[in-house]
Amino acid sequence: MPVHRDREKKESVAEEMEVEEQEHEASSSDEEESDTSSVSEDGDTSEMDEEDCERRRTECLDEMSNLEKHFNNLKHQLYRERLSQVNCKLAEVEVGRAAEYLDPLAVLLENISTNGSPTQATWLESIIF
Repeated sequence: MPVHRDREKKESVAEEMEVEEQEHEASSSDEEESDTSSVSEDGDTSEMDEEDCERRRTECLDEMSNLEKHFNNLKHQLYRERLSQVNCKLAEVEVGRAAEYLDPLAVLLENISTNGSPTQATWLESIIF
């Protein structure tokens, strides 16, 4: 008996799926008919489509122009900020306060003084300072 019920359930599910598929096909064919009917109305839609396309094109070009201007402003602002940072770091190096440059320099001077002649170390110090 349970096998018979399972078979009936499967058949009813299959029937429901067929009905849903037919409904879906019917609704999609209705959509296609409405699409073709709206395009074929007196040719006015082609003119309106061209006007809409031209209007949309103009809007997009304006938006693109605005974005380009904004991008250029940000690019120049970033350039100025980065240039300012580089100038500040250069000033620190010239004054002798930039630790990220002074520490390796100290190691270099130490290596020269232990491995090289004292004149090389003196010469390097005179160039740097």
